[in-house]
Amino acid sequence: MEISAPTKIILFGEHYVVYGAPALSVAVDNRRKVLLEEVSANGKETIEIVNPVYGEGGTIYPDGKSEGHRHVQMHAAIYREIYNKTGNLKGKSFRATFLGDRIVKGMGGSSALGACIALGLYRCAGERADLEEIFRCAQIGDEVDHGGRPSGIDARTVVHGGMIKFWREFNPSVYNFEPMKISLPEGTTIIIVDTFRGVRCNTGDLVLLFAKQHGVSKKPDELAQEERDKVMEPYVRIFGSALKELQGGGSAERLGKLMDENHALLRGAGMSTPVIEEAVAIVMKNGGIAAKITGAGGEGGALIGYLYKKDLQRVKDALKNANFDSIELEPTNDGVKVDKK
Repeated sequence: MEISAPTKIILFGEHYVVYGAPALSVAVDNRRKVLLEEVSANGKETIEIVNPVYGEGGTIYPDGKSEGHRHVQMHAAIYREIYNKTGNLKGKSFRATFLGDRIVKGMGGSSALGACIALGLYRCAGERADLEEIFRCAQIGDEVDHGGRPSGIDARTVVHGGMIKFWREFNPSVYNFEPMKISLPEGTTIIIVDTFRGVRCNTGDLVLLFAKQHGVSKKPDELAQEERDKVMEPYVRIFGSALKELQGGGSAERLGKLMDENHALLRGAGMSTPVIEEAVAIVMKNGGIAAKITGAGGEGGALIGYLYKKDLQRVKDALKNANFDSIELEPTNDGVKVDKK
């Protein structure tokens, strides 16, 4: 069967969401796709991961162990969870082939693949798991891939689709999400820009760097609320003001200024790179209203450019001339789904 899931962008809230601040995530129709096929077991229970775009394949086993590229470890964790929970995958082997082009870092591509694997395995087990269960499994995979407990915003968005306001509460830990109806100011659009130059930063490492830059040495749930508030305070005002501009009839210039302020905070925390800043400058020099990191940032990270539609081609051409790929983004309400049985 063929399964697909949307990717996502974060308009506001990268890194701060880990400490309980609200973030706004939008599912976009640049989908990750997985072809999941049952193959001859020959006495083995495995899933062969084939990733022709990145060459990051491997073999995973029901006990959660894996061989090959480290990225397959997240799918091994999902496989183990569903294998043990259903009992209906025993004696079976599969091949999971990742389809499509390379996805820009920061768009939740790994979460989308995890959601596809989870939905496909449940269908192969003859069970129709609800979206909350698929989210839970995708989050298990993200924990492995990120090297720690992620906020859940990636998995939530790619599983459910749509536009989501997301925030976390602590002690006890609760992840909250609220579907939102937002609209960009009239005549504007968003592009995503890929800054990949052969090296990618690990999201978990960037989360640790962000904490270090803020003098944080404990996990977020080990901090007192006052300590979390201190990290979030510069950002929270930006988010509240941005929501007002996204409720219809907002100002493109005011929204752009808020995006620039959010980017400045991330840059100050070490989340940007010279290559990201080069791309930001190109967007702004060619009529862009704003440009900011989306996702974790770092080497190979992505940024979103906010611009008037009339300037779209000029900005894209200027980026292409500097060897930056860019894509105009279309929001989607479709979450993870089976496309072909």
